[in-house]
Amino acid sequence: MKTFSTHYDCIEELCRVHGKHGLLVSVAGDADDWQEVEKAAPYLLDNDRDLSIKLLHGGFLILLFDTHEERDRHYFLTVGDDGPTKLNPYSGPATVFACTFGPDGRGITENT
Repeated sequence: MKTFSTHYDCIEELCRVHGKHGLLVSVAGDADDWQEVEKAAPYLLDNDRDLSIKLLHGGFLILLFDTHEERDRHYFLTVGDDGPTKLNPYSGPATVFACTFGPDGRGITENT
């Protein structure tokens, strides 16, 4: 049995085992307006609503991609503490944490 002590351990292992590029996503701060969160990370609209609500309440979302281009597009759609990105001009009250991982499981960059 393999256990993971953190969400970072989990995404690192998933990326390594599956040879995929990863994006770890969570809502930053005390965001309580889901419509604002969706503006800060518009791809969340494509995911299951129940999962997205859990994300809003302190959970994490792990996304795996076949290519780094697809992962990076999602990363640059995510507005974190750094403010608007080259793909998302949103500048409202919500911020969404995003951290990228390579297929070797190593963390690459984050938006906070």
